Amino acid sequence: TFSLLWNFQKGAGILSGLSLAIGIAIIRSLKLSGIKNVALKWPNDIMYQYKKIAGILIELRGDSLGPTLAIIGIGINLKLSDSIKKNIDQESTDLFSISGKNLDRNKLMAELLSELTIILKEFTQHGFKPFKDEWIQYHALQNKQVTLYLPDSSIQEGVVQGVTDNGSLILETSNGMHYFNGGNIKLRR
Repeated sequence: TFSLLWNFQKGAGILSGLSLAIGIAIIRSLKLSGIKNVALKWPNDIMYQYKKIAGILIELRGDSLGPTLAIIGIGINLKLSDSIKKNIDQESTDLFSISGKNLDRNKLMAELLSELTIILKEFTQHGFKPFKDEWIQYHALQNKQVTLYLPDSSIQEGVVQGVTDNGSLILETSNGMHYFNGGNIKLRR
């Protein structure tokens, strides 16, 4: 677990999709460490076989017109004990269980910081749009039936049809296409 502070000269409104772009940096660094078949779950989880291995939390501070500070928190499950796994309220796994070995934390951190720097520089200039296609390629729930739990406690069901240029989830429901900026999606089984 670590946090990174990044300064954006523009306001918080342009930071939509930031957690999705950060997810791509994590996927890229895990691939460099030999971890294959990892996927993203909108808006801020990294998965392996529908089990969570990492997550992203972002806190923003600043003016609506800028500048804005983003505190980017990333947690990656390296090796979880059985007692810790029992206390997690969702299916999860760790890099040790996936790879069968202890990964070099320093090397993983160096690769992740390198990828984050690349992603954040591009995001600062162009927002989420340049990452959209790559993000959709990694999305574990793309074209899947899901239930979306919204912040106001309402629920939407439908099929994930990707994300917009700003990272909003596109959900095809029985009432047509809808766009969502927040919530938690779960695979309908």
